[in-house]
Amino acid sequence: MEFFFSAHVDLNDYMDGLFHGPAAHLAQHFAVQPEAGTGISCAELTDPGSLKHLLDAYAYARFRGNDVRSVVSFWSQWYFGFLLPPLLLLANAAQSQVPSNLSSLRLTMNKNGRPDRFQLTDPTVPAAEDCGDVFGRLMPLIDDHLAPLVFSLSARSGVSAKVFWMNAAVVLDYTHHVLLDRKGFDLTQITNSPLKPDGQRNPLFSPYRPSGSEATRTRRICCLRYRLDDVERCLDCSLKPTNGREERPLVLGASEEDLE
Repeated sequence: MEFFFSAHVDLNDYMDGLFHGPAAHLAQHFAVQPEAGTGISCAELTDPGSLKHLLDAYAYARFRGNDVRSVVSFWSQWYFGFLLPPLLLLANAAQSQVPSNLSSLRLTMNKNGRPDRFQLTDPTVPAAEDCGDVFGRLMPLIDDHLAPLVFSLSARSGVSAKVFWMNAAVVLDYTHHVLLDRKGFDLTQITNSPLKPDGQRNPLFSPYRPSGSEATRTRRICCLRYRLDDVERCLDCSLKPTNGREERPLVLGASEEDLE
């Protein structure tokens, strides 16, 4: 199945007031800046040597002696949590394709090597011909950004690719239900579809186990963060249900106590 995009939009025009309410914290973690700034190109994350260096530095600085697999999964939660919501909110506001080019994004780490800030250097993206075709608007992001990154993370850590895909899927679910408040971009088309439009398996399908209540649902695949020292389990932990806690974390993948 082919998707076509014609006119282009400048995402700079949609940044003002984009991050408010539950998305307010994202303002310090994402910017549209055409000129290349600090950090590294996200394209470097698909290079085994570059990625290994980043992950080793984070593990040494923040989680020395901890399970490396859990460290890498946790690192990816920060990456997805700070990157995907801004891209999705922008595409929703602009009624455009989601930016997907790894080379058009730069990543800056905090002092411990954790993903901290993203910079979109090319804000021009195709407008969506059919705003209701969510798969069409996300397929470049899924195939050209998430797929190579997940492959690289899995290869470097030995963690199943399913863990990283589910970390990303949880962010889509959070963005839809909390940041978009179930309005506009219907991201459940992605998380509720077992297959992609081309008939292949959808790796972002079903991040949560079936549950009669959103407050008691649990992740279908464990993110492994329970093995990390001084890090709280996620509210949707598949090993330890939340027993009715309804609030969601401000930052996906971590609580505010984990910021440093």
